[in-house]
Amino acid sequence: MGLDFAELFAWCDLHASRWHTLPVTQGFISRPMYYDRDGFAIPSDGRFPVTLVWAQMRETVDPVLARDELPDGSFLSTVWLGLDHSHTMGPPLIFETMRFGPHGPPGMARAFPDPFGEPDEETNQLRYTTAEEALAAHHEIRRRLVLRLGS
Repeated sequence: MGLDFAELFAWCDLHASRWHTLPVTQGFISRPMYYDRDGFAIPSDGRFPVTLVWAQMRETVDPVLARDELPDGSFLSTVWLGLDHSHTMGPPLIFETMRFGPHGPPGMARAFPDPFGEPDEETNQLRYTTAEEALAAHHEIRRRLVLRLGS
């Protein structure tokens, strides 16, 4: 299968346009805090603040990208947050993977293998810029957990 350079460049243009040069406001770097599932900054619709537009999106768009039950009864979840958790340090981090249940307090995250860390390194959460990156990491984490826990 040959590589279609036109499609590759179109994909790069799309993703490069998601976040651009950071504007300076009153001497401080500022940028959007809220992003849609495709990674584009959410603009104000002119009637409501961006926060309310984001909140409405969260009610109408399913935030779950992937959710898998694991052999030990826990589950791995990857979701769209929409709120940038990068604290302006690098690209916006608007997707998150965490593992929950079945033991311990409800809602408390459990450790899982970090696919970006050293072998045997674990973490309680990972955040990503794109849905593609989030899904790829989710599937790799699930694969590692199933190998560790058994099927």
